[in-house]
Amino acid sequence: MATTSDTPRGVLFLAQVINCNDGITTYCQTLAEGLRARGVPVHLVSGDVKYDDQSIGKKERLAAALAEWHVLPGMGYFPSLATIRRIARIVRANNIAAINIHGLGMLFAGRLLATLTGARLVATYHPSVSGNLENAVRSATTPWSRKRRLYLRAFFPDTLIVLSEESVQFMHLNGIPSGPRMVKLFGGTDLTQFQPPTPAQRAEARQKYGLKPDDLAIILAGRLSWVKGHDLLVKAVRKLRAEHPALPIKCLLVGSGGKDREAEIIAFAHEGGDADRDAFRFLGFMSDVRQPLWGADIFVLPSRFEGFPLGVAEAMSTGLPAIRTPSGGATDQVIDGKTGFLVPFEDVDALAAAILRLADPAARQTMAAASMDRAHRYFGVEPMVDAILPLYGLGPA
Repeated sequence: MATTSDTPRGVLFLAQVINCNDGITTYCQTLAEGLRARGVPVHLVSGDVKYDDQSIGKKERLAAALAEWHVLPGMGYFPSLATIRRIARIVRANNIAAINIHGLGMLFAGRLLATLTGARLVATYHPSVSGNLENAVRSATTPWSRKRRLYLRAFFPDTLIVLSEESVQFMHLNGIPSGPRMVKLFGGTDLTQFQPPTPAQRAEARQKYGLKPDDLAIILAGRLSWVKGHDLLVKAVRKLRAEHPALPIKCLLVGSGGKDREAEIIAFAHEGGDADRDAFRFLGFMSDVRQPLWGADIFVLPSRFEGFPLGVAEAMSTGLPAIRTPSGGATDQVIDGKTGFLVPFEDVDALAAAILRLADPAARQTMAAASMDRAHRYFGVEPMVDAILPLYGLGPA
């Protein structure tokens, strides 16, 4: 099917898998919504789509942001020739200006499609680590294999988008120099949705989650995976409970993951019995995390590896100071001592000390204003779309 002269130029997202409970899906959905608002249709071709009863809302919202979604079950990193031809027909039929692959494993397919169709090839690096605790620690600190580095160089895109300064440095570690073909571009969030709560909204949220007026409520919103550092938060809170028994701390843990990881993390957090079950409250996956954010006092993310966690940007825009480790996005999001605190990797003592500093309501209030200001300056959808359109060939350079 040939394009017509009045077919608007569009963008194709290409992903090997869509997992509706992770941040990559949120990134794609938010970007697609922003592009649609500018009159740029987004078409998605993906392999398997993973979701459950909790995350089906995220799947539906992503679908609503798209012009089309073609699901090709079982699609791998090296699709068959028939699959490549099928995707090429989609590119030509929809006047696609750029193919944006999400996940570097799709570089081969993206480069082949760009060569066949003449579309630009843009790749977004979304680092992800899964598996047990040992694997999370090892993967976050180990350079890529020689084979993987050669693969990236062989099929390097016209533009590689990295989402944080830490990801830029990780590319340097793997022999990829900075240059015009590598662009740092923050992920964006809907700042009209993530706003500070009214007093009534905060009171309702605190009541919903059983939080007393003097409770210090910590939220960690992210996939239930060892890479997110849930175990470090649990250890830090246990330390504070032992050393400051008068300080009432409650943790709202939002997110889901694979059944094995979920069971391991929940069992670790609740191994102390009823006291731990009261302190560490697992709320499951939420398509809309505003209410637990509105009920919380501090956002904590002691991750071992990240790209650009949108959950931190969302929390900052609602007025929460953030405590996080120096994984991807850390120095772009958190100005240490001003919008929150940066603590070293695997340092439970430092994490506990930072939480204790933010037990002071006056300190939280001062940082809340700085957090909101930074989020609204840098982490909105509009600046993200403004910056990405030229990379697609759809805006002024």
